[in-house]
Amino acid sequence: MVVVHTQEALEPERTGLNNWLLQRWVSLGATAGGRKVPGTLVVACAALVVGVIACVITTSSGINLAYSDAQSHLTIARRIFDSKAPGFTQLGTVWLPIPTLLLLPFVQSLWLWHTGWAACILGILCLMVTVVGVYRIAARIGLNRAGRIVSVLLILLNPSILYIYTTASTEPVLIACMMGCFAGLARWITSKRNLSAGELMVFGGIPAAGATLSRYEGWVLVVTGTLVVMLVGWRRKRSLKYSVKMGAAFAVLPALAIAWWLAYNFAVYSNPLEFMFGQYSAYNLQKATADAGLLAYTHNLGLSLWTYNWSVVETAGLVTVLLGGAGAIVLAWRRGLSNEAVIVWLMGGTYGFLLLSLYLGQTHMNNDHSFPSNWFNGRFALAVIPWLAVLAAVLVDALRRVKAVAAVSLAVIGVAIFGQSLWWSQDLSRSSVIAEAQGYVRFKSESGEADAAAFLRENYEGGGVLMDESAAGSALLPEIGIPLADYYNRSTGDLFDQAIARPSTHAQWVFVSAADASGLNEAGVADLVWEALRENPAFATGYRLAFSEGTYRIFERVGS
Repeated sequence: MVVVHTQEALEPERTGLNNWLLQRWVSLGATAGGRKVPGTLVVACAALVVGVIACVITTSSGINLAYSDAQSHLTIARRIFDSKAPGFTQLGTVWLPIPTLLLLPFVQSLWLWHTGWAACILGILCLMVTVVGVYRIAARIGLNRAGRIVSVLLILLNPSILYIYTTASTEPVLIACMMGCFAGLARWITSKRNLSAGELMVFGGIPAAGATLSRYEGWVLVVTGTLVVMLVGWRRKRSLKYSVKMGAAFAVLPALAIAWWLAYNFAVYSNPLEFMFGQYSAYNLQKATADAGLLAYTHNLGLSLWTYNWSVVETAGLVTVLLGGAGAIVLAWRRGLSNEAVIVWLMGGTYGFLLLSLYLGQTHMNNDHSFPSNWFNGRFALAVIPWLAVLAAVLVDALRRVKAVAAVSLAVIGVAIFGQSLWWSQDLSRSSVIAEAQGYVRFKSESGEADAAAFLRENYEGGGVLMDESAAGSALLPEIGIPLADYYNRSTGDLFDQAIARPSTHAQWVFVSAADASGLNEAGVADLVWEALRENPAFATGYRLAFSEGTYRIFERVGS
């Protein structure tokens, strides 16, 4: 039977689709009220689609595992259950625990862990929260549809953001928690009814607590956020009691989170500040660099500003920075320190914190304009991008309200944003974050690291592996892709020492990085397995060299 669709029959379907699209478009400019912010679902779906596409691109090339820190995060999450010494203390103290714990359910799949898709799933969720948070902040402070859309585009069209959200880095979780916190505070600040302390605790305090246990930038948020809440509380009721109560409601959960982290460090390492000054702390890792005089910006405000601002430009993009800078001027001129404005200024706290860290020598960051000139830790600037996006939205909102220039100015801004994206697409290494990742990929190829991981993955059939995964260049366990319970490494404690003392009774395979350790610092980056076994005569007779390339050696037990 042949069915003929007449024009009249098709018209209702088309009209229904048109109406649905029109409703979605209208929702993007609708006024926020109560808990609902129209357009949130549209923005979330857009972020979901873009995030999936980004993950497919990076995982297909393997660049999502380029950063050794990303592989370490995946490894730490999996070894809580998959290890010769499983347990909660496998969290360690190098990084705060929330990003690791959020990865935990996804890394249980060996394939998701090995390919990095475990991090991608979490990253997609974080991207959705980040974009929705920025959109809801813009809506809460009364910005129009054009401004909201621009804020979303500046996130979703940024290759630095899209790349790092496909990795297991800690920045996606931090930024998502911070945007959730700012969105919650924006709701509290702009609400026509006085929200309770409990509501503030839930919508502001919980995501702030997540931020404090993601990266240390979150600790500053607790202080600055509490001050903002107290300021707005005072303005609202002119009551010191109310102001203090609301400030405490916001701060109590993040403060408890920080207290828990100090208690954890004391319980496990007998030092509540182990994360700050311990063997694997950033302080110790950077000590050799500082002693060599390679942190030129330390205590030099001019060089700190120069280095950090270039990192911001090369992650956010020049157009984004210019739009954000102009938006800051408009915000200061039109709204000053109004309640709606202070939430946007609060978002800029990360910029100040990282600049201060760079100045004090607590943060190490390089780019092609710094001294020395190389790519390192440019991703630290990513937390500034959402702030710039909201500031850009403030600018667009102001221009949209001036009828004489609205159409032309919006057209120019639109062309500039998409032109910036086109410029990036022609050479993704124009993003400092991706340039650093590409550098690591080249190094892995040239040093033999990638081939060593592939060799062990393809030839391993059981018997155990002795390996110092904490050694420089050896954080590649996900890339190898065999279960962590098969390894003897530093995370297994006494078992690692026993395996080094008698390798032939423990491990069929020994994986080492044979790089010269004479210039390495005290942070433990020398390969302890290689240092011990090359002085052990019995090792040479008990194992044969099965792989050698660059600085990597893989030995197989004789007679296995």
